[in-house]
Amino acid sequence: MKSYQYQIIRYIHDHVTGEFVNVGLVCYEPDSSYLRCKVINRIGRISNFFLEVKGHYIIALLRQLESQINLISKDTKENNNNFKSLDIITASVLPKDDSAIICTEVKKAIDIDFDKAFEDLYYRFVEKYIEEPETNPHNDNYAWKNYYKRYFEKYGLIQNFKKHSVKTLTDEINFDKSWKNGVWNCYQSLSLDLSKTESIKNKVYRWSGILRQLETTVEPMHLYFLTVAPKNNLGLTNFIKEALTLKNKQIEVTLVEEKDAEKFAAKVKKKMENSFLISNDAID
Repeated sequence: MKSYQYQIIRYIHDHVTGEFVNVGLVCYEPDSSYLRCKVINRIGRISNFFLEVKGHYIIALLRQLESQINLISKDTKENNNNFKSLDIITASVLPKDDSAIICTEVKKAIDIDFDKAFEDLYYRFVEKYIEEPETNPHNDNYAWKNYYKRYFEKYGLIQNFKKHSVKTLTDEINFDKSWKNGVWNCYQSLSLDLSKTESIKNKVYRWSGILRQLETTVEPMHLYFLTVAPKNNLGLTNFIKEALTLKNKQIEVTLVEEKDAEKFAAKVKKKMENSFLISNDAID
């Protein structure tokens, strides 16, 4: 485990009210000269919050910031120029003034793989809140609505679901579809029907990082991934199963395939019947 530093990049819409939206991330580890920056590339992330904002101008500023930090990263690696703190780097390209773009205070964390840690943080602080079109088959919500929801409705399950927040050692992970019968049963739709192998791996790595957090919870739970597999397979079946299947004292993880959606819903119905959440004659 090695310690690294990071700052969240924010767009401040109004300095008086303090309204802001996270628009990027920068990470730094001095010993290995690891320096990486990533910002949003679409105005929707900002305009979803602030309709009147000049999004294209903000995106241009962010791209310039990302480019400058990446140049510093290249120079740091080539010339072994280490900096004591990340804010020295970011302050050199983004002075602390009344600008609409700011970096938060430097935060510290530890990990063994900085790229995976970076992707996990970027998802949690930025990407998680980017809305995708409902018709996008790569969207987890689309996967739920088009592959699983009709069977969960058919067997009378949805009305028994509650929102549940799992408290971990350093975070809280939220699930919209959960119910309890001794342990919390949480359902997370997960579309892996992406065209690029790298995109699938990044999504799996992101959830693998979340699972590491969930392992620290004190309350037992069973997490079910309602998956949609890659249409072209891409030889990733074993990789996905090894990365996402988990069973220990506190948390068990099960992967459900879309071809088994109705069979799985029927099985959940029986569990709910045994817990008296629904009557035996609720659904045939």
